Amino acid sequence: MRIIDIVYWVVGLIATIFAVYKFYRFVTSPGIDTNSDLWMAIGAAVVACVCAVAYFLRHVNKEEEIHITQ
Repeated sequence: MRIIDIVYWVVGLIATIFAVYKFYRFVTSPGIDTNSDLWMAIGAAVVACVCAVAYFLRHVNKEEEIHITQ
C-alpha cells in the first residue's frame, strides 16, 4: 500500500465523520446557522466521495500474481 492510498483513506474517513456530525447538527439544532451546517455536510460528503473514487481508480486493472503450488 502506498502513502497516497493511506492519505485517501485518512482524508476520506475524516470527511465522512465531519459530514455526519454537521448533518446531525443540521437536523437537531434549530437556528440561524443550520444552513451553513447543511452546506458543510454536503461539501464534506463530496470530499469523501472523491477520495473513495480516487482510491478505487488507482486499483483498477491491477494484476495480482496467484501462486499455485501442489
